[in-house]
Amino acid sequence: MAYAAVTSLKGTLHLHFLQSQLRLPLQDNQEIVNSLHENLGFFQEILEKSETAYNNLAMKDLEAEMRDVAFKAEERIEMELSSIYLQSSSIDACLLRLHGIFKQAVKQTDYLKKKLIKITSKHQFAKGPSITGISLFGRMRRQRALLLGSTSSQPADPERENITVSKFSKSVSKFESKMVGCDKEFKIILDKLAQQTAEQLQVVSIVGMGGIGKTTLAEKVYKDPSITSHFYKQAWVTISQEYTVGQMLKCLIGCVSASSDEESSNDPGQLAEMLRKLLKDQRYLIVIDDIWSKKAWESVQRCFPNDNNGSRILLTSRLREVAEYAASSGNSIINMPFLDANESWNLYCSVFGKTEFLLVFEQIGRDIVKKCKGLPLAITLVASLLSKTEEKVEKWKNVADSVIGDSNEACSSVLSLSYNQLPHPSKACFLYFGVFPEDYEIPVKKLVKLWVAEGFFEAVNNKNLEEVAMKCLQDLVDRSLVLIGKLSYNGKFKTIRMHDLLRDLCLREARRENLLNVIGLVKLPFFKRKLHHLFSKACPWISIRPGCFNIQIRSMGFDKFHSLHSVDHVDFSIKVLCHFKLLRVVDMKLGFWNFEDKMLYMANLVHLRYLALSINEKAGPLKVKLFEHLNMQSFIVRGCSVILDSSERIWKMPLLRNFYADIIPFTLEASEVVHRNIETISWLRPNCCTDDLFTRIPNLKKLGVQGERRFDNETSIDFYNFVHLGKLEKLSIKDWHLKLPYRGIQWATSFLPNLKKLEFFWTYLAWSDMELIGMLSNLEVLKLIDACEGKKWETSEGGFRQLKRLVIKSRNLEDWNAVGDHFPVLQHLELSLCRILQEIPIAFADITTLELIQLNDCLDSVLTSAKLLQDEQRSYGNEALLVRSKYIRTTIKIERR
Repeated sequence: MAYAAVTSLKGTLHLHFLQSQLRLPLQDNQEIVNSLHENLGFFQEILEKSETAYNNLAMKDLEAEMRDVAFKAEERIEMELSSIYLQSSSIDACLLRLHGIFKQAVKQTDYLKKKLIKITSKHQFAKGPSITGISLFGRMRRQRALLLGSTSSQPADPERENITVSKFSKSVSKFESKMVGCDKEFKIILDKLAQQTAEQLQVVSIVGMGGIGKTTLAEKVYKDPSITSHFYKQAWVTISQEYTVGQMLKCLIGCVSASSDEESSNDPGQLAEMLRKLLKDQRYLIVIDDIWSKKAWESVQRCFPNDNNGSRILLTSRLREVAEYAASSGNSIINMPFLDANESWNLYCSVFGKTEFLLVFEQIGRDIVKKCKGLPLAITLVASLLSKTEEKVEKWKNVADSVIGDSNEACSSVLSLSYNQLPHPSKACFLYFGVFPEDYEIPVKKLVKLWVAEGFFEAVNNKNLEEVAMKCLQDLVDRSLVLIGKLSYNGKFKTIRMHDLLRDLCLREARRENLLNVIGLVKLPFFKRKLHHLFSKACPWISIRPGCFNIQIRSMGFDKFHSLHSVDHVDFSIKVLCHFKLLRVVDMKLGFWNFEDKMLYMANLVHLRYLALSINEKAGPLKVKLFEHLNMQSFIVRGCSVILDSSERIWKMPLLRNFYADIIPFTLEASEVVHRNIETISWLRPNCCTDDLFTRIPNLKKLGVQGERRFDNETSIDFYNFVHLGKLEKLSIKDWHLKLPYRGIQWATSFLPNLKKLEFFWTYLAWSDMELIGMLSNLEVLKLIDACEGKKWETSEGGFRQLKRLVIKSRNLEDWNAVGDHFPVLQHLELSLCRILQEIPIAFADITTLELIQLNDCLDSVLTSAKLLQDEQRSYGNEALLVRSKYIRTTIKIERR
């Protein structure tokens, strides 16, 4: 964490004192700020180039000193900056105190620099020639201008630029091949789930220690074609140690319901009854993953009707008593075995993506695999670690020596080793996963924005910070320290999750580093009671767990933390936020709050960089008033009405990249300022889509436009103005009676040349308008959600040349005519609520790139046509096309007399 603390302080100095246009007059502080900045750059470069010193006590102690000095200096600097910006103290007095803080920090970092040079020279941690203070410090002085940007001399790896997982790439094969062994258990479970002779509801339990592969086996069963074709409805819920009954039930309802309306209730009794009705008379399969207690099973057991139709429930648990309690009989318990020697080696090789090694490294690898005792998680982690380790015998033997003990001890030692061997810039990113609950799927776009807002990175090789963050995430994935949750249509990471054993390590290390406080009851091997009873020191990150009520953070004395998180609605006195002047990140879902005016003023939060608030709709609207937040990067509010006392506020947020407000579309007027950092704006009123505005946000990549009323006849969107958004990649338009111009726009050439994703919601277009949309040169995703009027769609020749994913939700579409070359590279077709559409065009059989047809709430004739397409494709040798369906309706034919 020394690296993260140093990087954060260095970034704060650059932001406030070292830019070309200074925010504050430095007076006599310029030289001393430069000295402190250079010392911090020295620390960064040494840490980046040094070998990991996890087994050297002197280095670990020195890193702890660096961390504490940097954190304390940054805290004091930001407190003084708050006083300056809020004008609560004399500027001269604040600058004088800042001078003292800088002077003390330089003195402390000079001392630490001498100790660091001594240790690195003595133990030869630095790569290549030994690093001396004179040579490195001299080189850094010569490159002082570069220190404000990149501090890395490593060239960019062109193969790592785009975080994309191709189905043919090593990354995917690495993850898909991890289910090694357990063939016998797999067949037994398939047989028990699909037994035709057992009509009674049956519960099958998979039991085994953490990391042995229970979830992986259950997932393989869940996705097997024989299972998906046998059961009418399937649902998966992960319970873990931290759970609420309401969230469990909502998750299950979301899997088996075609509508989101059923999930609106928060009452567990109502949700349980809804789930029971949805499953009634259906042959269903429910997977309950990672269940820890009998109570958890009892809380959902009554929701599963027994209609004697062959329904099944599959559980996974580490605890045999829980598995036995839920299982239908003794022979319904599947004990997960350890891998044998051959299976262990095969898994090891699959992580590397190869089977041949130099003899000496193969022998070391086999010795390490043997020490892992057949535990898949340990084998995967150690293989991922070695794949990142230089092929030197001494280094590989060091890894081998660190893996000791029985299965539990071996796994624990591998976990610790994998963390300790992380590059310094990645450690804080890994520990940050601890702010999220167990088994939570984290949106990747959100995660990288949070990392950037926390100050974990600085720009490298002219990349923006989110690109640097994505490269760090890729490294964590490559090391198997985090798992890919969902992939987008183009193979990029959409969500990320973490194995609970690794998350335990996160919490333990974050507590040891005094980084994280978790408020709420968390049952972990390390902490057997309420964590906030254990807190002896304030930490920068605060995470509030589900089920917490009446949280009074201020009374706990946490007046200097800078990150606040909750992923579930909590009862929170939000007005106290204004007292925490060092807040950088607020990412919260709120249930209820207790203050009268229902207005959140944020003028005091001058250091705020990331604000994401989601409000429970039943709690009533919360008004959020914006001020001039010089450091704001992302402003995201859901369920709130945003009050801008002046639209000019946004133009006075120079670092703002993302602005999102979803309740009432906001008005943004043009300014004389050209804002080159804004990349996302949603949702904007249609009458704001002017030439003046768009010319002042030239780097906009995502735009959402929303009308106030569905049948609004006021000024329509002027599409001619979109020509100024040459970098726009995603456009969403909803609640507007839209008309597309046929003249004056070069749809096929220069208009929106970078647009890849287009979404229309309730726009009342004509199906014939799709002829214009099909001309867009780089469009890859098109979503039409009740977007078009009319019953017939005749697609045009030469359209949609790059379209890969098409989503249609339409209650009007009845007849769809197309030929294969109208969608030549289409991969995914999703049809929802198309209740009168008769069939998919047979010409889709000619689209060789088609991989998936997803049908939700459509007629059975549409499903029949999809299966005919699948058979036709298979006759051409394309076995890749999958057809998935839910809530298929029977076609009712009315005889005419």
